[in-house]
Amino acid sequence: MIIEAGRHRALVYNLNVSATILNKASNGVIGASLLVPAPARDLYEVVLDVRNFPSWAPGVRCVEVVEGPAGAGMISEWEVSVLGLRRRISSVLVEAEYPTLLRWTYEGLVYGWGECRIRNWDDDGALAEFRTELQPMEPALEKLMRSLPVRNAASVHLKRCLARLGQVVSGNRDRVRVGPLKAV
Repeated sequence: MIIEAGRHRALVYNLNVSATILNKASNGVIGASLLVPAPARDLYEVVLDVRNFPSWAPGVRCVEVVEGPAGAGMISEWEVSVLGLRRRISSVLVEAEYPTLLRWTYEGLVYGWGECRIRNWDDDGALAEFRTELQPMEPALEKLMRSLPVRNAASVHLKRCLARLGQVVSGNRDRVRVGPLKAV
């Protein structure tokens, strides 16, 4: 499916995720879970605020909302640093269901999709599951990203980002937990 908004056009990928087991997935899908001592709505709001990603996602230099309010259809431009290369990536937020689901696509140095599923956990916490699929446009980067060491590094990087996200959301680093996804 193609979404067009203004001068931007984004391919919306099939978001049916293949099996993910212990953060090792086929088809370039990586993922991790985050448990925070904060309500699901608080976690949702922080992830929806794309301009704030640089505060908890190393490698994201800046994010600019190009079109639309925060919600489905919002288009943003990201400046990222991947393996020392600075690139711009466009993103379309294709689905936003408060406070449980965010799905997006992106294209540029890499293209693909991502999602964050959030639910309340226990009396005072939220559990989020993040998945993303990365497909590099540059052949050398594609070959490199298929290697196990780079896939493992991407998984570790995602977990570090989620730990920082949990601290931003809750203000409590001691009770933030990051781990693997359950098999789907």
